[in-house]
Order: sequence, then structure tokens, then C-alpha cells
Amino acid sequence: MKEIGGIPVVISRGAPYEIGYSHGKSHPDRVRKSYEYNLKSCLERGDVTKEELVRIAMGFVKPVERYNPDYIEEVQGIADGAGMKFEELMVLNSRTELQKLGWNKLDGGEKNRYQKALGEMEACTSIAVTGERTVDGATYVGQNWDNFVWSEECLIYHIIEQKNGRPSIAYCGEAGIIARSGLNSCGIGDGVNSLSTNAPVNLEGVPLQFLLRGVMDSRDLGEAIDALNGGRNAAVNNILIAQKDNEAVDVEMDSGCCGILYGADGILTHANHYVSPGHPRYPYLDVFKGNSVIRHHRSGKLLRGIYGKISLEDVQKVFSDHGNGPQSICRHRDLSLDRDKQTETVFSFVSNLTTLEMRLAPHNPCEGFLSIKPFDLLRVQLKNHSRDRRNI
Repeated sequence: MKEIGGIPVVISRGAPYEIGYSHGKSHPDRVRKSYEYNLKSCLERGDVTKEELVRIAMGFVKPVERYNPDYIEEVQGIADGAGMKFEELMVLNSRTELQKLGWNKLDGGEKNRYQKALGEMEACTSIAVTGERTVDGATYVGQNWDNFVWSEECLIYHIIEQKNGRPSIAYCGEAGIIARSGLNSCGIGDGVNSLSTNAPVNLEGVPLQFLLRGVMDSRDLGEAIDALNGGRNAAVNNILIAQKDNEAVDVEMDSGCCGILYGADGILTHANHYVSPGHPRYPYLDVFKGNSVIRHHRSGKLLRGIYGKISLEDVQKVFSDHGNGPQSICRHRDLSLDRDKQTETVFSFVSNLTTLEMRLAPHNPCEGFLSIKPFDLLRVQLKNHSRDRRNI
């Protein structure tokens, strides 16, 4: 399989550097686009110069090495494979934190950066449903990834087989980053939501993309929570994590600790504001738009309103919902805005963590989902590779 719905499928295997090199070499044009688009966004939203961005991004190298040195080797591999500089790939993999640097410069009484953050926030919706509520007793997890329309030019569907004893991984996301939302071969899956407070970015913390890889490298749910809950995070973000053994938790990351939400009725949803009590911690304030409240509660209401058991198709319908449009769960671009300000649901997915099947909508979820079993593709590629070697 070379693509799914127009999104290139990339298969990488080996040691960390080998995985990175294969990733970068597969679609260097998409890695370059991803860097250039995100660089522009970081400069505008972070309110810093390019020199400052590079300095801060390179400052994250040591915290990441302490977290897991394999990740730095993989980033170096991506850079070499794509013919780019290591510092450029560190900027790309730190883009979430760099876009939030404006809070570090906020002066008392100044409003403009609040308004800028509110106007350009990502607007993702995540959902998990565990086995007591599903038709087949499996656990489902997924999300709508809402972002600027240019990001669709940067996407890859990446499948990774690791030689370091960690699980195989499959995710859809921007070329050049080492992880995004998806699932692993141990039946762990996740969704991610940007949060915003007026708290400064922790320049000695670990950026989100590396924490997401820590979750995806986990073999059980407890290990995945521990990958986040250690005060290591560089900025405020949210990760919903589910496991094939009918468990799901939501981890809201603060600048120094985490709040944990548990879906007691088998349904857990999240958008772009804090829900757990006591977060964000004083003196910082939650900064969000009203549509986040609607998406969070509406997604839960739609799921709980389903009579009987919930299917993968039911979750797909919730991700396709247009209530409160245009700021709906399934977001469509506002053509009245300049293109570089337009946002939409770039892709959507929902995974069955028991069968390791992913349903992927390569555009708006209302346009339909395609089915993929990513770890079957690993076996097919390895079988074909062995056959080719015998024919040499």
C-alpha cells in the first residue's frame, strides 16, 4: 500500500537512527514543507525571532536525551534522510511549545497575545469508548485533528517497527515529527488536544511530540501514564490514552504535574480546555474558546444518547457531527478568511485497540473513513522483501 486516501504510507524499521533516516528519505519534500509552514507559525504565534526559536529548540535536546536518548538519534536520522539540518528538525518537533512562547513575554494587563492565542488555537476533539459500552467488547479511541489547511500538504501515515524491544507504532501526522496520535501493537492508542493557559513554557521540559512517542512506546496503560506524569512536560497539553483491556484515562498536563480523568461509564471525551479539578494551578488561568466546551460536552452527549451498544460507525458519526457549525466537531474551512488563517478537520481516525484496526478519514470525517490494519502491512512488506532477496 503506497497511500491511504492520498496520504503517503511510510514504513520504517530498525534502530532509532535507521527509522529516522527512512522516514526523512521517504518524503523529504513533505518534511521540508512541514518545517517551513510550522516555522512561519512559530514565528508569528511565539512572538520571537528565528534565532531565538533555534536557540530554544536546541535547548530541549538535553531534556529529551534524559527522557530517552533514542529520540534524539531518530531526529538526527530524519534530518540526514531529508537533507536538512538537525536544528531544523528540533524546531519542527518542538513546534507546539514554540507556538506558545508568546505567554513567556506577556506583560501585566496586555491583551493582544491572549486574543491571538484564542483566534488561532487548534480545535481537536478526542474520544474513547471502552468495552462495556461497545458492540464487540473492544476499546475504541480516536480524534479529529483540526489545524490550518496547509497542514494537509505535510501528512504521512507512518508505520514503525522498532529493534529496541518497544512496540510497533502507527500514526498519521506531519512528516518530520517522531510521533502523533495513533496506536501501537500492544493495544495502546491515544488522542491529543492542545490546551492554553497564561503559564510560561518550561524551557527545561520535554516537548509534546517526544511525550507522545513515550506514550506510543508504552506496553501498558500504567507505563503510558508514567511517560507523562513526572513534571517533564514543557507546555500545557492534553493526551487521552486507551488500552485494549477496556481502560481509558485522560491526562491533562500542567507545567509541573498532571490531572487525571477517568471515564467511569465507559465513555471519555476531551476538547481544548481543562476539566480536572484544580487545573490549571493558581495563579494561571485557562484560556480557551467557547466551542471547546460545546465539542467536549456534545461529543459525550451524542455517545451517551445512543440506545444500546456503541459501534465504530457510531463514533465515526460523532466525529462527523456539524452541530454548532462552523465551529463544530467536524470543522470545515471558512472561505471568507485568508487561506493562511483557515482551519479545518484535516483528518480523523478511530482505532479498535483489540483488533488493531484503524479507520482513517483522510479529510473531513463526514466524507467517509477508510480501514487499515497497519501491522499487517509490516508483515506483508517483510514477506515481500524476503521474496525479493531470494530472487537476487
